[in-house]
Amino acid sequence: MSHRCYSILLLLTFCFPVSLLATDNNSNTENPLETIQIRGFHDSVVKSLNSKRFSDQITDSISAQEIGKFPDKNVAEALQRITGISLSRIQGEGERIGVRGTTPEQNRTYLNGQYLASADWWISSQPNRGFNFTLLPADIVSSLEVHKTPQADQDEGSLGGAINIKTLDPLLTDNQFLVLNSQVQYNDLSNEFDPQLSAIFNYKNNDENFATLFTATQYKRQLRRDGLESWGWHERDYHYDKEQNLTPANLLENETLRSIWTPGGGGSALFKQERILSTLSANLAYQFNHHWRLDAHFLHSQLDADNSNQNFLWQPARVLDLGGTIKNAVINEGTLVYGQYSKLEAAPYNTSMEAIWRESQIKTQSIHFDLLYSGPIWQVQYQLGQSQAKGGTSEDSTSQFSANTAFSVDTRLQKNIIAHYDTSPLEASQWFLTEARKDAQQGEDKAYFAQVDANYQIDHPIISSLKVGLKYRDHQRDFKRLRSINGSTDGLAGELNTTLADYPSKFVDNYLDKVGNDQTLKLYSLANIALLQQDFDTLNFVQHVEQASRFNIKERSLAGYLKLSFDDSFYRINMGLRTVSTWQDARAVEQPAIDNPSPSFNWINDKKSYVDLLPSANINIELTSDLMSRFSVARVMSRAQFNHLMPSTNYNVTQSQGQGGNPNLDPYRATQFDASLEWYFQDGGLVSAALFNKDVTSFIEFKRTLERHEGRLMSIDRPINGNGGSVRGLELSYQQHIAYGLGVIANYTYVDGKRVPQTSLQKDRVPGTSKHSYNITAYYENHWLSTRLAYNYRTEFATGVGEIITDDYGQLDGNITISLSPNLKMTFDFINLSDEISYSYERNHYAPTGVYHNGRRFYLGLRYQL
Repeated sequence: MSHRCYSILLLLTFCFPVSLLATDNNSNTENPLETIQIRGFHDSVVKSLNSKRFSDQITDSISAQEIGKFPDKNVAEALQRITGISLSRIQGEGERIGVRGTTPEQNRTYLNGQYLASADWWISSQPNRGFNFTLLPADIVSSLEVHKTPQADQDEGSLGGAINIKTLDPLLTDNQFLVLNSQVQYNDLSNEFDPQLSAIFNYKNNDENFATLFTATQYKRQLRRDGLESWGWHERDYHYDKEQNLTPANLLENETLRSIWTPGGGGSALFKQERILSTLSANLAYQFNHHWRLDAHFLHSQLDADNSNQNFLWQPARVLDLGGTIKNAVINEGTLVYGQYSKLEAAPYNTSMEAIWRESQIKTQSIHFDLLYSGPIWQVQYQLGQSQAKGGTSEDSTSQFSANTAFSVDTRLQKNIIAHYDTSPLEASQWFLTEARKDAQQGEDKAYFAQVDANYQIDHPIISSLKVGLKYRDHQRDFKRLRSINGSTDGLAGELNTTLADYPSKFVDNYLDKVGNDQTLKLYSLANIALLQQDFDTLNFVQHVEQASRFNIKERSLAGYLKLSFDDSFYRINMGLRTVSTWQDARAVEQPAIDNPSPSFNWINDKKSYVDLLPSANINIELTSDLMSRFSVARVMSRAQFNHLMPSTNYNVTQSQGQGGNPNLDPYRATQFDASLEWYFQDGGLVSAALFNKDVTSFIEFKRTLERHEGRLMSIDRPINGNGGSVRGLELSYQQHIAYGLGVIANYTYVDGKRVPQTSLQKDRVPGTSKHSYNITAYYENHWLSTRLAYNYRTEFATGVGEIITDDYGQLDGNITISLSPNLKMTFDFINLSDEISYSYERNHYAPTGVYHNGRRFYLGLRYQL
């Protein structure tokens, strides 16, 4: 697929008419890179290379013009164009990014240099440190910086790299600067048209010492995702009964088959969601005099993410746990790939159709004050602020319509799951309401900080400056899930006493059109959510806190640093030491003993503290006027994820799977070495190569066991500190304005991750590491037309959850901009033009976990800039 998309990209690029790109020949400055005015895409590339060239560390960046010209609708999708960046997509939209073969949670994201809190709307999301980029539209950004090597004055916490999102400086932006952008989006799977609106305005007083810049954005998107999925894969022991049927082995029996990789359940799923993203930001700047300046940054972003999911399930775990058997089983590579599952004699049903609808919302906000003193010798900066995010699913309504029917499941064909039921999924009257639930989930992420930095300019032939600083942070993460009780047939579901036929609904068109084959379940009785909601409104739901998953983590840190900088005509060097102390309080509800007749739930508090010494050195040598070499060595750390530190267990009852925590986990720690060579052979032209190596002291691994919760046997993953390993690789980059408005940007990253696992569950894969990834962008510009095509590709990688592997994925995006007047442009963007299918599996291809089709997105709009 990648070769085909690459050919399409080149063909479309070179078919555009060639015309001379307008240039400015009136510049009299010695170094045009330092004073270039941003006019078009090519010149914004020059600005980004200027930032990279004069950086004191290995850094990549994208300017606002590039973000505006790329077909990217949020910050994560813009970042995927940078060398070494790998993107994770959810429901077809870029959500999280990793740097140099690391998982998203191992990299920090900052807004104007400070932490930005994050939350998740998905009911089964695990609280972690990764930032959810769906909250940040690309319109609010001035530039994006990816710091791949650390400096002592930058925050710790990144194993791969740190992303800094910079907003526009009001004092450096024109007075009455105005941008109005309106678009209509069309999704060819949901067949919906949605508005996209944004505005930017800057005000500056006559003295030009006070300015305010405001942005407002509202994006609406109605999406649909068609998918086949399975979950809860685990190892089981079996023996054959007298009829040669497989049954689970117990302690009193001699197992015939050991450690067979077995599915917990799955189904044909139809997911729908309406996303409304509303973002407001304000940046205020006041220059008191030549020495003092005050900046204030405000951000509020909210994502309304109501959704529904209907899934015709097959549930082997329920059959096996309640005494059922498997007929005609087929086992390949130790995996149960086919089986006919029996009815149950001891239970009224063995599988279900599930219809869920949710009210979901997340929001983040930040307030950041920055007071700067600039003197002839000293520069002192005082910063104070807080960031807070919260949200989740306020109402998670679940209905299950069940039957006691024999069914079969076949995963022998790659990227396909074939399920067959003796009781037809189209016989709605035979599927009875057996479960009615109304649950909820709420998470909150809060961080407060106070920081002071002082930089002393030294009049010395070699030493140029000494910088010291101190920073205190208080970071808290809280998670709570509410579960309703008494929802089965002897409770709320019995009160309704209905079948699936009581909620008739028309099935969607072209379901799973590009997934599976003719035997795949692509048509079943769909529930009418509105009618279900009416009946649920008559029920008296009683909720309680799911004590097993409740936790609160408080993390305080105090960091101090010292950094020396050395400058000469051909080199720049900085070296320093950052020392950080961390105090961690992990609180959760203690689980009572199983045989306790009157269980009580009490809070327990696991405390842990540790100190990290993080030296770093960055050496930048200008070999010639166009050739730059860089070297770096540093000690880095990344704290364990919040869901890994929780002293509790978070599980999904329907899926019979979940994750537990371990508050005694140590952080990831690594020593990294970096070297790069950069040749700036023309304005906007670069050829570069970079080598990196990270020796990781200990990776966090998971040990999967079967545990009993709420009377059900569930597969639970619990983290442990595993053995160390390495992540090393090569980055290659090439970009050039070729001629007549035609240019190309290409990069490639090779990453080799190795470790020696303690558990068989993790194998030797390093989570987040794709061995190969690349980006190819071709662009053409003249005075009235701007076009570009961008193809992004990454090979398979381990997610870090169990043994789940996300398969190779490539996507073609593009943009066409036509200038109707000097101030008005018409834009056309397309996302996922190649209509790719995403696919993941666990342990081997006989155990698929998700095969999803998200469709293409098209945007048509007008952009007015004054």
